[in-house]
Amino acid sequence: MTSSAPALIAWAILGFSLAALVFRLLWLSVGARPSERLVTYALLFGTASGLLRERAVQDWLAQMGVFSVGFVRQLSTAVMVVTVAPLLLLAASWSDRWPAHAARTIRLVWVSVYVSAALMLIAGTPARARGQYIDRTEGWQTSVYFATFSAWCGVTGILMVTTSTKELRAGDLRPLHRVTYLMIVIVGVWALEEAVSIFVSSVCAATGTGRAFTEFRFRANENNYIYMLGGGALVATAGVVTEFMRRLRIDPASQAVRHLTPMWEELVQACPEIPRPMRQDVEMSPRRRVHRMTVEIRDSLLVLGRYADPVADDIDGPAGEAIQIVRALHRKQSGATVGQYRRLQHAAPGRDIVDETRALRRIADRWDDAQNHAHATSLLDGDIAR
Repeated sequence: MTSSAPALIAWAILGFSLAALVFRLLWLSVGARPSERLVTYALLFGTASGLLRERAVQDWLAQMGVFSVGFVRQLSTAVMVVTVAPLLLLAASWSDRWPAHAARTIRLVWVSVYVSAALMLIAGTPARARGQYIDRTEGWQTSVYFATFSAWCGVTGILMVTTSTKELRAGDLRPLHRVTYLMIVIVGVWALEEAVSIFVSSVCAATGTGRAFTEFRFRANENNYIYMLGGGALVATAGVVTEFMRRLRIDPASQAVRHLTPMWEELVQACPEIPRPMRQDVEMSPRRRVHRMTVEIRDSLLVLGRYADPVADDIDGPAGEAIQIVRALHRKQSGATVGQYRRLQHAAPGRDIVDETRALRRIADRWDDAQNHAHATSLLDGDIAR
């Protein structure tokens, strides 16, 4: 295909995609999670397909004697099929059965998609020989060409819809995760529609029927892809933005580390009996660090529960809990005897580590005030005693 989108828009999207790709290769390739690498592969092949669809690139490659314009047009669609492979593997990795079949599935998918791309180029030979777009060429080769494309697109769409629907029906998702899965369902349905309509169009073209529908589908194919690439690049940029924020230490995890540090330092110092690593890992990511800090704070609160007084009646919520924890901390440091265990800090829903961290941050917000309150109370108690 040759893109019919305005050149200014097309090259702006391609430039944005290339920039996102460069940053992903620099920051999210070595040592990145498999899912991040799959997103990078999808953006790499997707951007390559978008470049090959531009008339300027097609003419330049023809002038350089590398490939003919007709071959580059078909190659762009073949590369688009290769783009589907990492997306399919990404959707498949969400399954609970993925770990048992991962290695075999990865090899099978990559080998199959490269064979499929080669088969498409072979099936497109008659159309290239006639100097025609294969989308409009009569003959069984057109159906084979687009059946291969539609099969990959359709399978990926089905997998995206079924997997995301399963997660949505299971429930207990955060709002952001729910929106993400809904978007994946929409993209999956779109992929299914594209697979079916493109295959029907190819059958019409191969048999010389339904020319109006074939022309409609041809124009849509010429125009739509660059905008789909822009949407995909925008999603892929999220990882780059997150990494950029992490390097500047303004990401949520780094902020949580800074927020929790004063409270965490006092608690772990007062509770040497809780298990802690012998060596500090200076290379630990902020996400791992805030996770470990949350666990260590929780362990400290279990220890301090033996020194806790009831929550003050006149102060409730995170402020009251912060004061209760500070008082327990001071009682332990002063050598008070242990008493009946009281659970400290009840505000966390307890669903996962994210909820735990958010609840502890609300207490950390009141930590200094709680220290001042406990100090003032101790002075007042001393005055009353005298």
